[in-house]
Amino acid sequence: MSTIRKYVFLALLLIGAMTIMVPQHALAAGTASGTTISNQATVNYQVGGISQTAVNSNITSFVVDNKVNVTVAQVGNATVIPGSTNQVLVYTVTNNGNTPQRYALSATSNSGITMNNVRIYRDTNANGNYDAGTDTLYVDASTFGDIAADGVLRLLIVADTPAGATNGQTAVYNLMATTVNAGTLVVTTQTAGADTPGAVDVVFADIAGSATGDVARDGRHSTTATYTVNAATLTVTKTSAVYSDPFNGTTNPKAIPGAIVTYTVTIANAAGGATATGVAITDSLATEITAGHLAFNTLFNDGVNTCAAAQGIAVDPGTGTYACRTNTNDGDGADWNLSAANTVTVTGISLTAGQTARIKFQAIVQ
Repeated sequence: MSTIRKYVFLALLLIGAMTIMVPQHALAAGTASGTTISNQATVNYQVGGISQTAVNSNITSFVVDNKVNVTVAQVGNATVIPGSTNQVLVYTVTNNGNTPQRYALSATSNSGITMNNVRIYRDTNANGNYDAGTDTLYVDASTFGDIAADGVLRLLIVADTPAGATNGQTAVYNLMATTVNAGTLVVTTQTAGADTPGAVDVVFADIAGSATGDVARDGRHSTTATYTVNAATLTVTKTSAVYSDPFNGTTNPKAIPGAIVTYTVTIANAAGGATATGVAITDSLATEITAGHLAFNTLFNDGVNTCAAAQGIAVDPGTGTYACRTNTNDGDGADWNLSAANTVTVTGISLTAGQTARIKFQAIVQ
């Protein structure tokens, strides 16, 4: 190899090494779209040990194109109670591209029950809760303005739980973000064909999302979060049994006039659910009393539990043990014919999941 060729070869190696050593852009978005990148190669060499005039290549340049890449991520699911309002799922929308963009947003049901009054808000103070008057309601892609490259939107799906929802039901919701051109309401489209020299082309780089039809490289992205219902499931049963009659006593008694009938109301909260609070039982005997068929018995004795006169209501609040309550409105949470006419009323019971409460009282057949 001639001396000149050696020097040219070494110079080219040096240029290549220096190119490799140039540090890359630190941000995920990379070089901003629209940036013009220009460079020129220079070759230095010698002839007979004497430096010659450097030789420069032509200047080459290109414009950095727009890489569109949006990611929607789920941050928080929610446990909800039937009838509860303004329940929140938390998401982020990240502009992973290299250009400021806007986003058109939608919240759609993926599976499960349908929530009511579904809305999207910007979590303005980033606390993961819906704050009326602070968080901003989404209207269209202009609501939150342009999101810078590497910028993040923190968003909330806010909805109300149907009153009839049952324990363990779920409502799975997609949040979809569709890329929109900065400063407009125009959905971004990908550039077809070969690279356009000197112009900013658009390249979609997003991955497929959870929503139906959300495929890779379509300029949008979606993911799901879940509402799970935590409810108390109460069942109520009422039974009656003849305790005694005037002729047979407590031995094989019959429901003849003068017989004493024991009523038992059982309230069970199913396992695996929420605690039921403020449980109130009302048992109206209005039809039977006014028709003259029954008379409330002011004391209680079913052969197992015995209460004194004027304590005709026996209550097991879920402990497995009955306590005698007075028939008067004296603050013990039970009364007859006071809170409501001809009605046994028992209040102030709380039942955890799997717990059962019972009330008993007696009436005399007329």
